[in-house]
Amino acid sequence: MRRCERPGRARACRVAIVVFGLLLALASCSGAPSGLGPMPSGTPPRPFTVMSTDQVRVTDPAAITDAGSAVVSLNVFQRLMTADPGESVLKPDAARDCLFISATTYSCTLNDDLKFHNGHELTSSDVKFSVQRATRLNVAGSSASLLSSLRRIETPDPLSVKFQLSRPDTQFGWALASPAASIVDEEVYPADDVRPPTESIVGSGPFAVAHRDDRSLLLTRHTSYVGRNPARMSALEYRSVPDSASIEDAMAKGKVDVVWRGLNAAAITRYSRQVETSADRVTAEGFTEHPYFGARVLQLGWNPASRFRQTKALRQAIATALQGDRTLDSIVPAGIPGHTPSFALGGKATPKITWKTRIPLTLSYDSTSPNSLDTATQIRTRLENSGGLSVQLRPDAPTADLWLLDRKAWTSTGLAWLQPYIEAPLPTAAATIRTLVTEFRRTTDEERASALLEALQKQAAVDNVLLPMSQGDEYLYAKSGVTVSDTGFGPGWQLGLFGIRDG
Repeated sequence: MRRCERPGRARACRVAIVVFGLLLALASCSGAPSGLGPMPSGTPPRPFTVMSTDQVRVTDPAAITDAGSAVVSLNVFQRLMTADPGESVLKPDAARDCLFISATTYSCTLNDDLKFHNGHELTSSDVKFSVQRATRLNVAGSSASLLSSLRRIETPDPLSVKFQLSRPDTQFGWALASPAASIVDEEVYPADDVRPPTESIVGSGPFAVAHRDDRSLLLTRHTSYVGRNPARMSALEYRSVPDSASIEDAMAKGKVDVVWRGLNAAAITRYSRQVETSADRVTAEGFTEHPYFGARVLQLGWNPASRFRQTKALRQAIATALQGDRTLDSIVPAGIPGHTPSFALGGKATPKITWKTRIPLTLSYDSTSPNSLDTATQIRTRLENSGGLSVQLRPDAPTADLWLLDRKAWTSTGLAWLQPYIEAPLPTAAATIRTLVTEFRRTTDEERASALLEALQKQAAVDNVLLPMSQGDEYLYAKSGVTVSDTGFGPGWQLGLFGIRDG
């Protein structure tokens, strides 16, 4: 059924037709030709530019699995719920409110006058379609697994949504704040397939996509946005570049206004020293420095498909070999509620090599992540020094045995941080993990929930399939005069362009 034929939406379509007619009339009165007019002289001013090495690879929110692509889900789409960065309290976004009205019924009321970027009204029907679609597609590595307790969705009226759950699940509201629960237009997005990046991107978030190519997104403010995070800029460009040197060159030549991630450790050290010695607390190029403490987390994960993953002695040897370099002691980072020290840190560690010939492993790293090659090289050195391993480095290789992960959890909860471990358990631990997770999501007792989360973290330290490596600071640099809201990020410290203001 076309959008104009659906109840309550005919008015929006009539308005669009009238506006289109007025535009035609104005063009006719001005005598403008139907083709393109002459190009204005001079070079057009560059747009306000946000730069990073994080690349947008996926634009369908139901299929997003990486932090770079999460820029799209956070800024172009809405979810019923959200949270301030790093906080453990849910806030409504597209919803006016959401609450449990029974142990297994989660009820949400939508804001009035929600609209997609194409002018279509956003109703409960779109919410039902979007969440069901995400669970149906169930893209590996996406946040769809957080919706696992969903049984069915009811839409009593255009502004009401009721989620009927198969079991009590105190974490369900957080699932609705994750990328896979982003609301899409049911008349635009396919029900059974991921929408490719070559197709238009239609959401209801604070920004609409005016143009996209492999390296950039040109975004404009969605003037009809109704929600928690309205855009503060009328337009901006998010641009991805290959490396730290490209960002530094852009900063020196005045071609960028905000820098997020991408700068390597040496560049950050240089800029930090410039800030420290400057009377105005700026870099030599006039950028202010915004550190976000503990927002960058590195982990080493086993590929579930690796033929070596089932060997307990090998997993233990690798975990032990990296003990001296580890600065993070749990899969749940410090500062996240429920963090429990679980993995050994420091000291003199001697891996036990129980096999006679060296085992060949491959280690993948994200080539766009700052210092990732250096970190991967250091890991290889530690593993090969154990005397029982040979390690080949492979950038961006999904089939490698080990993955160096520069992670951001979808939300700032312990369960979200544990998601990769929970989704791919060892066969010997699967039943234990399933029981712990089910009970954790069920309980409303805070002490019991903390004990269960602690048990999950300690089981992870026994299994050694996902190893914490380090927790460090993330840096944002902004040109003088540009302000960045402290709450202008997603729940898991994903970049929220809506928090940026020029002047």
